[in-house]
Amino acid sequence: MASRKKLAALLGFDLSVLEGLSAATNNFRTFEIKQGIKLRKVEVPKRRLERIHRKVFSLLERIEKPEYLHSGIKGRSYITNAKVHTGSVPLVKLDLKKFYPSVDGARVYRFFQQALQCSPDVSGLLTKLCTIDGHVPTGSCVSQLLAYFSAKPMFDDLHILSSQWGLRDTCYVDDLTWSGERATPAFLWDAKKVVHRHGFEYHKDRVYTADDQKLVTGVMIDGDRIAVLPSRELKLWKDINALGMNEPLERLAAVNSLIGSVVANGQIEKRFLQRLRRLRDTKISLVRQLEVNFSREPSF
Repeated sequence: MASRKKLAALLGFDLSVLEGLSAATNNFRTFEIKQGIKLRKVEVPKRRLERIHRKVFSLLERIEKPEYLHSGIKGRSYITNAKVHTGSVPLVKLDLKKFYPSVDGARVYRFFQQALQCSPDVSGLLTKLCTIDGHVPTGSCVSQLLAYFSAKPMFDDLHILSSQWGLRDTCYVDDLTWSGERATPAFLWDAKKVVHRHGFEYHKDRVYTADDQKLVTGVMIDGDRIAVLPSRELKLWKDINALGMNEPLERLAAVNSLIGSVVANGQIEKRFLQRLRRLRDTKISLVRQLEVNFSREPSF
């Protein structure tokens, strides 16, 4: 793409709108959410910019992705990411530290300008539209793929290293996992050097032996099978048993949440789906009860 006017037409906006948004400083809603004991900053594009991000995402989605990538791709997930590493073999993993904030505007610009061969002014405009405070936002639909493609040189170097060591490798956003007979601390050290060479930081490294139960992207690997974490299963049954203690409206919200949890766990172990029909029957009953209660309320 060599013309900003053609870019505007492709995205479905007037060029003046894109230029105005690229110069604005209030394009995002920012807030914090609690993850464990830490607070995570979330940066969500406002409605007009979100429409642009969705269009950019739909275009990036057309690009072929490598086999090792399991995030941001239809048909792949944190579960398929874990399944790659089943088997009684050693496994090592590494998390990239503050990945989205580390993917700065310079990396995003190089992706548009070098990998996609956009002109400098088109690359600059796209970079301004797709970043906040000089980095990839943490709460946009475009963030996963844009961060991956902008950091692809590092991920590709890690894949080459993995092949040289004869290992299976996967990437899920910022979670990097390798398994095989040579998945050792020595390999992990070489992988860390690649990450460092590309200007990123890492944390939460872990080494598992062949006989260990392994945790990969929230899924437990036990030999040749994957399983739901016992702590997640225990929480699910506790929440189901606590349903009767809530008011109908609160119970309906809880049932909706539980249905989502059961479906997610059922993708890992099908035995969880046995609860699905009962939960859906409970939901139907609660909806009818609430409709009856509402119809009995006096109207003024």
